[in-house]
Amino acid sequence: MPESASYTREASPDEIEITREQNKNKNKTAEQRIWCEFITKIWHPNISSVTGAICLDILKDQWAAAMTLRTVLLSLQALLAAAEPDDPQDEVVANQYKQNPEMFKQTARLWAHVYAGAPVSSPEYTKKIENLCAMGFDRNAVIVALSSKSWDVETATELLLSN
Repeated sequence: MPESASYTREASPDEIEITREQNKNKNKTAEQRIWCEFITKIWHPNISSVTGAICLDILKDQWAAAMTLRTVLLSLQALLAAAEPDDPQDEVVANQYKQNPEMFKQTARLWAHVYAGAPVSSPEYTKKIENLCAMGFDRNAVIVALSSKSWDVETATELLLSN
């Protein structure tokens, strides 16, 4: 992982939706667990850049009834600080994380700036966003396209035009 993810130092997503859900397990007994997802968009291999769904074992198969909200939040904090790119929620982000750590850090900073109010990030990336937005494309669609296409304007434009 690139040294300490940008968004953990500069800005954390300001909204996490946490709900309780009660399910019947295979023994037909009621089981309660906490459901979490990010509402604020984030660029992280273990969090969906589209839905905010979190890939964290304690929220799925490693859940224990004795877990507290504090335990869940500490686990989320640890996940933000140390991603698990080999068990991703978002394959595109994980590939960028593994293949181009510096680009991943810059993209994470940009998403933290745009979606969570962190300080201004890469002027180079911001200029690419502005140029595509000036062509009439939706800002969020531009950010997603550029981020997922390694900030290559030509392939991002092709993606935007194909949608």
